[in-house]
Amino acid sequence: MAQQFSGDGKYFAQITSDGKLKVWNTLSSSLEQEFTPDFHLTTPCTCLHFWNPREALNKGSPSPKKKKRKEEPTLPNIILGTTSGIVLIYSIAKANVEYTVDSSTGSQVNCLSVNSNGILYSGADQNILEWNLKKKEIQSQWKAGNETVTAILALSTNLLTASKNIKLWDLDKREVLKTFTGHSTDVVTLQYVDLPNDSYLLSGSKADRMLSVWKLSSEEKHKNAVCNYLMEDAVYSVAIDVAEDGLTSVAATNRSGALHIFQHKLNGKCDKPLKPKMTIRVVSDTGQSEQVAPIRIFGARFLDSETVCLGHGSEVILTFENVQITSKRVEVLIRAEPHLSGKSKEAQVSKMKKALISEEVNYISNHTTALPGKRKGGVQAEIPMEQRLENLTLTKPEGAAPRVNNVAQLLLQGLHSKDRNILRAALCRKDEEIIRNTVKRLPIAVFETLVKELALLVHGKTIQSRFGALWLKHLAQVHSGVFVSNPNLPDLFSGVLGSIGSRINTQTALCRLKGKLELLVPQVGINKEIEGPEDDGVLIFNDKDSSDSESEEEMQIEIPSDSEPENWEEDEEDSGEEKMANGNSGSDSEGSVVLVDDDSDSD
Repeated sequence: MAQQFSGDGKYFAQITSDGKLKVWNTLSSSLEQEFTPDFHLTTPCTCLHFWNPREALNKGSPSPKKKKRKEEPTLPNIILGTTSGIVLIYSIAKANVEYTVDSSTGSQVNCLSVNSNGILYSGADQNILEWNLKKKEIQSQWKAGNETVTAILALSTNLLTASKNIKLWDLDKREVLKTFTGHSTDVVTLQYVDLPNDSYLLSGSKADRMLSVWKLSSEEKHKNAVCNYLMEDAVYSVAIDVAEDGLTSVAATNRSGALHIFQHKLNGKCDKPLKPKMTIRVVSDTGQSEQVAPIRIFGARFLDSETVCLGHGSEVILTFENVQITSKRVEVLIRAEPHLSGKSKEAQVSKMKKALISEEVNYISNHTTALPGKRKGGVQAEIPMEQRLENLTLTKPEGAAPRVNNVAQLLLQGLHSKDRNILRAALCRKDEEIIRNTVKRLPIAVFETLVKELALLVHGKTIQSRFGALWLKHLAQVHSGVFVSNPNLPDLFSGVLGSIGSRINTQTALCRLKGKLELLVPQVGINKEIEGPEDDGVLIFNDKDSSDSESEEEMQIEIPSDSEPENWEEDEEDSGEEKMANGNSGSDSEGSVVLVDDDSDSD
């Protein structure tokens, strides 16, 4: 249950929707204590149960000396179950957590119940956990079935667990003695009814509009409910009172905030559902005709068979009062609004202070042309509200969004919750100014966690490794003294240094290859320029019969005059014949050599 009265009825504890524990004093209707766990955002509290440790320790016959001594009343403790499988023992006397017990299962604790021996039983998913609060450890655990355990009730030798069905367990043998069926949704409340001749169980689910009563006797063969109480909405909390004559009174609050009171003697099976004897509603008068605002009733407790203490209001303010049970079918209580709580509206408004504005204040804008000192008669110029608001706004370019210079809070939230999306949004940044400002504002306790997250980025792809390297650079520059004083520095940066080293070796090899290619490619281009295009021929042959205009382009080779004239003539004749032969045959030769003698003119 998320709320409960203490055994003596002095305290009322509840877990609010924002994860806070509130302890109210029912005698004075005041908030006694408010506790917020350090880890309430990640592992909030799910259920609570009052437990008095002195009752379990003093069980048995006390010594004669203790009989003479008058024992002082002790404040009870509150057992809190969490979503991470941890149980907190909250001490009202110390106003803090006295100790914690970890189940090492990581399963959410859905319900709690303590028996007379001080043994705590809880439902965690599909398992039943048995806790020894004296030794501060888990004693045993076993599986309850295939459905999640949503409600549990510990008796002296038996145990009751419920999901949609209710099971009666033998604690010694860990066997199911009986199974009760009848609810269509998960059961949220179990109450034990002890009568002189028999024992019963009262249960309610989160969507059924009926409270069912079951007979726990082992001789009873029927597994169906012996009695049903009809309600107008789903049950929220239940309180039971058994009179000396066997009259059983049930006070049940529903989801809409009303309180139903049933009175019946459990002595057999009832064929029809029983209607409430009295219904109590609390409303507030809004001051308008024919309009009232309902006020929710959170819980109720019997002071005796004719008086009930109920707590109504909101999670912020609760009011407790005693109401007599009458013969009226419907009782409507008109009370003040919870946030006013007996204080007049004038008293609330009087606490507000208006800003003091001097009469000499002058608003200067485009509409005011005269200077303040030149005004006559003390007449103030009327400035439109739009112009006054423009004077208050900061000058900024149109369309420019506000710029954040650090993401320290976002990064701390991501490191605390291990949310990958938040970490990605905080770390994937290129602006080194934002990174450096964020690093300056980080506490020392998160450095090791941050380095581990940055190591994962460095091991990743190129873009991610770039982000990780930027964060590591500024982290090492700003907080180098903190890291040097850390004895675990080699182990902390071993993975990062290995990854960076491998990347450096790969980059070095790529740079060497790039340099060699840059030297090789220009050489290939230079060789092609040196070779150039191929020429058609080295020597050009021109026939003697060609025109004089072409004779100037002929290549002439001079023969030295000391050559033998007789050989020269023979060679000339042979060469003439060869030329004629070549000219007539149409050979493929591209050019010939013309030999010209200097003495040819004389001949």
